[in-house]
Amino acid sequence: MDPARPPRAEEGPAGRWKIARACVVHVPQEAQDATVAAMTEALRRAHLRPAPERARTAEPAGEALSVWQRGDAVSEALLDNTGLSLLVTRIGPLSLKAVVVVTWRPEGERCRVIVSMVVGGQLADEISREVDAAIDALVADGVRVDGPGWMRVADLPRESLAHPKTAREHGIRA
Repeated sequence: MDPARPPRAEEGPAGRWKIARACVVHVPQEAQDATVAAMTEALRRAHLRPAPERARTAEPAGEALSVWQRGDAVSEALLDNTGLSLLVTRIGPLSLKAVVVVTWRPEGERCRVIVSMVVGGQLADEISREVDAAIDALVADGVRVDGPGWMRVADLPRESLAHPKTAREHGIRA
């Protein structure tokens, strides 16, 4: 483990399991925009796309928010309404759906950035790998990145929109 960065996904408590994860990092205020841009690019590499319509009803309390998704309503409807969802429980996911929330807020002289998989534990490894690569790039550029790193999404602060229950209450997660 590199002391200059938070633990990688596989080193965290959720690393061995395909469960929804969240990564919490702290960076200097002046690196906030670069960090958010790096996380945005990581999510694009994981084949997610912006989903501003999911964030319209959200009311962030002191934190900025972006929402990303993968999969679409048509494929989900086909799977659920044709009986294929029963097949999926036997052979694994056919439609890889995910909703990822990115929040950032100032905390003193630092900025807290959270990348949270509120839907889509099947993609946990892929998303984690890309976010870890973004953190590595930030560290290589001289940004001091610290914080708890990877954890289960249920362990996030309940008041954050990155928490799955809070995301559901605000209409981010259907």
